[in-house]
Amino acid sequence: VVIRCQARQRLEQRVELLLIGVMPGETGNDAGNSAMVSTDESSNTPEVTDGSSATLEFLYELQYQSDEIRSQLESLVGMQLLQKEWDTDFRIVTLVFNVVFAPSKPMRNKATLAVQCTAGGLWKFPLVFIATEPEVDDVINIVAVGLNKESIVGFKLTSQTR
Repeated sequence: VVIRCQARQRLEQRVELLLIGVMPGETGNDAGNSAMVSTDESSNTPEVTDGSSATLEFLYELQYQSDEIRSQLESLVGMQLLQKEWDTDFRIVTLVFNVVFAPSKPMRNKATLAVQCTAGGLWKFPLVFIATEPEVDDVINIVAVGLNKESIVGFKLTSQTR
């Protein structure tokens, strides 16, 4: 999955992932097709429980190639599991995520979304986050007073960070 956004913009994108070969446990629960998202206070990994005849819980997290990439992307990327669809005939679960990407400068970084089913199974999906060049803020024109003579223009620069 490639998530591309212009720097200093915000992108919200839905990503559908197919988990093939999911084997549900035999715990019975006749609550219908409702889905429930609960977050454990000691972890940032939400669990999704399907209230159908088989209860499935999924844990997910973004994994980074290095601590440097983690420090760059962690504050710029947000993920939330929106829904889960279960196809019992083909043993396929479709997870729909909402991914928010708000880069402040141009970059290209890779991450891996690891999804684990408590009934068994681990799936890894490579993600690429690309932030392209931002739009030009302003144009500074310096008018020359003559050949081999100095021209000076003054302007203030401000930074969003220290």
